[in-house]
Amino acid sequence: MKRSRVHIAHKEVIPGTPNDYDESSLNLIQDMVSEAVDGLDFSQMVKGRSVLIKPNLVRPDPHVPSAVTTDPRVIIAMMRHCLDSGAKTIGIGDKPGIGLSCRGGEELLGLGKYYGEVGAHFVYFDESEEVWEENPPGRLCESIPIPQVLREYEVLINLPKLKLHMHTGVSLGIKNLFGLIPEHFRMKHHREDLHRFLVDYLYLVKPDMTIIDGIWALEGQAPICGTPVQDFNAIIASADIVAADSIGAYLMGVEPDEIAMIRMAAQEGFGHADLDQIEVTGVKPDEIRRHFKRPVLSSQNAYPGIDVIVKGGCVGCYSSLRHALDRLHAAGHLQEDPQTIIVGMRHKAKEQNLSDHPGVLWCYGNCCVEQFIEYHEGDENSHWLEGCPPHFMNFYRAYLEAMGIDVPEQK
Repeated sequence: MKRSRVHIAHKEVIPGTPNDYDESSLNLIQDMVSEAVDGLDFSQMVKGRSVLIKPNLVRPDPHVPSAVTTDPRVIIAMMRHCLDSGAKTIGIGDKPGIGLSCRGGEELLGLGKYYGEVGAHFVYFDESEEVWEENPPGRLCESIPIPQVLREYEVLINLPKLKLHMHTGVSLGIKNLFGLIPEHFRMKHHREDLHRFLVDYLYLVKPDMTIIDGIWALEGQAPICGTPVQDFNAIIASADIVAADSIGAYLMGVEPDEIAMIRMAAQEGFGHADLDQIEVTGVKPDEIRRHFKRPVLSSQNAYPGIDVIVKGGCVGCYSSLRHALDRLHAAGHLQEDPQTIIVGMRHKAKEQNLSDHPGVLWCYGNCCVEQFIEYHEGDENSHWLEGCPPHFMNFYRAYLEAMGIDVPEQK
């Protein structure tokens, strides 16, 4: 396999924020996007063809500048560059986080006027017919649900954010494909098997180009409650999704072979993870590389009053619980009154001595169901969170209800 090419565009200063920018800021980022992709035969790839741009939306917040989602300026720049390169049609599509519809995500993103400027449109994956496609090479899934509308486009442009991730290590191009998965299927493989599932998905959906938005990056308790790195100011582009992710990880201080999905994808021929097999153009990686603050996965003694008792479990529940606690804390809803959360109870259920752990009791995830039924069911202060793993927003909402916290419903 010949060496893969990755281009890194970088600026020392970029004015504005993801939520507050003017045309000069947009033009600067558009120049960076153009620089990053023009040496990769981008115009030849999109000219006269239908193009789908897939950003990472998660849950846009128009009121808070954030590095959680793909920067709107990068999305706009990509739309404009597709138009300038002769694309026939331009679609923008992502299914945001569980509980938020595509139309809700589109409204929060607030880019409608720019769609009109370039003749683009939003693609509603959750309103598309779902087609189960056979996947013989897949090692975890013999078939996978795909939104039919995805197959109506000739070119797929992957537009992820540069950020760490407490569950998968990094959230870059490969992880960004998770936004194509129908909501009902997302938690089915959301433990350590998430890496294998994402690589299986590459057999069916392989982007034509991956362009990583590193204008603002995200470190710490990423991918949702992390700390923005507001001056990283980089765009990383490659036709090789594995090479793009490898360089993106390296720029954050993460070696590519630390990340299971990158290792597997490289070994199965989807691209290069060995930095010696990647030709980097533009700025040199070591000139801008930083060692991002890594996320903390464990919830044990993370917050006052919250006693987390780990009896087993796996990364699915660990990351789900930590996501939920971080988000509750960030919103100012996490109470310091004594509370106990049991995670994992794979062995025979036994009575838990909770005399030193008063307050509300949570049995977290399906591994704890026997424990809950045998010893805690019927106690008004005890709760079981269903799921393998539970989705973090389910705990978030259940916690607010149990604590009597009335919060207006969000989109």
